[in-house]
Amino acid sequence: MLSKTAKQECNNRRFNFTHYAGRIQERDMFRLLKPLTLGLSVIGSIGVYSLTVAASASAFTLVDGSKTVGISASDIGKEFTVDFNGSIDEKDVTGLSSEAIFKFLGFNSVSGNTEAIFDVFLTNNSSNGITSRTSALGFDVWNFNGTSLGSGMNLVGVGSASGSGNTRVEGLFSNDRSGSFPNGFGEIDVCFTKGTTCQGGRGEGNDGGVTTGNTGNFKATLAFSGEVQTFAVNNFGVRYQSINGQGFVGDSGTGRGTIDIGIPSESPKQVPEPTATTALLLIGFGTLKYGKKKPQTLIQTEG
Repeated sequence: MLSKTAKQECNNRRFNFTHYAGRIQERDMFRLLKPLTLGLSVIGSIGVYSLTVAASASAFTLVDGSKTVGISASDIGKEFTVDFNGSIDEKDVTGLSSEAIFKFLGFNSVSGNTEAIFDVFLTNNSSNGITSRTSALGFDVWNFNGTSLGSGMNLVGVGSASGSGNTRVEGLFSNDRSGSFPNGFGEIDVCFTKGTTCQGGRGEGNDGGVTTGNTGNFKATLAFSGEVQTFAVNNFGVRYQSINGQGFVGDSGTGRGTIDIGIPSESPKQVPEPTATTALLLIGFGTLKYGKKKPQTLIQTEG
């Protein structure tokens, strides 16, 4: 039989073993958590950075109550979208619609003139029993100092034979014109069409464009006199022809554009504050520091 002193010694040793076993498990747990926590903190930091860059890189400058897009050399490669409604005889028609995506390709200097080049994807989205053909697209051009609008800008070579240093178009449309859209829309600085005028007419027939459910692409070049580094565009419009459905037979109309630069003002992207990044990094480095502490001796020797 064990004496009372021996029993007490056994109990002490059993307690110590349980205690140190727990220390081993705790040490192993933090050894596993250390790289995981650091990884999460790094991923979180990268995510915050990416969201910040994405938000800042995707937006053009909107002025004049978001009715105008300001453009500069820093916008090369960026896109903005214009959504068009539709009307006939100056009355809105539900389902008559189009969309244009403008990608700015940059500036070129040619013989004392400056060319600003866009790649444009035009889609006819007509629905609700309506079919149509989007036969022209146009807009106005303005001086722009980076923050506000100035006077209207004159384009070089509109309506002239296409050539370097002149305003021109190629692809879906072949003609650049000045003039106006009908149906109460009014004057525009430039339109791109396959017809002979921006106005078009009921008797023009199938003079190109995009029909319902289809997308066409064209490259539009705006030419300015002298050196230009910024400009602005607004008053976007389209011409509809061959409208059928809802009682319309071969009618024509127009559409006005609403600008969308990709970040809706009513629901802006939420970017985490810098404090969130700091907290993630502190957790990661704190775990590293804990893991580097010298572990306590797991086996005690008796004196």
